[in-house]
Amino acid sequence: MKKTAGYVIKKLEEEYVLLPTGELAEQVNEVISLSETAGFIYLHADQAASVEELADLVSREYGIKKEEVLEDVQMVVETLCKRGVLQQSAQ
Repeated sequence: MKKTAGYVIKKLEEEYVLLPTGELAEQVNEVISLSETAGFIYLHADQAASVEELADLVSREYGIKKEEVLEDVQMVVETLCKRGVLQQSAQ
C-alpha cells in the first residue's frame, strides 16, 4: 500500500481526520473523517504490501482473528483508494 502525498492525519478524540495540504488543499476541498480502525489502517498502510497484511496488523492490534477483519479491511482500503488517499501496490 502507498499513501497519496499531500494529506496529513490528525487524531480528534476517538476518530481521525485526513486533511489535504499544500496544492492538494486547493484541488480537494474536503476533510475525510475516519473511524479509529480506519485511521489505524491508514497510518499503517505503508507497512503492508497487501490487504491481507493490513488485516494481519489490524488483527494483532485489536485482538481479533484475521478472518473476521479481512472483509472490513478490504472495504476500508477500497474506500480510501476511491477517495484518492491510498494506492494499492501492483502485485
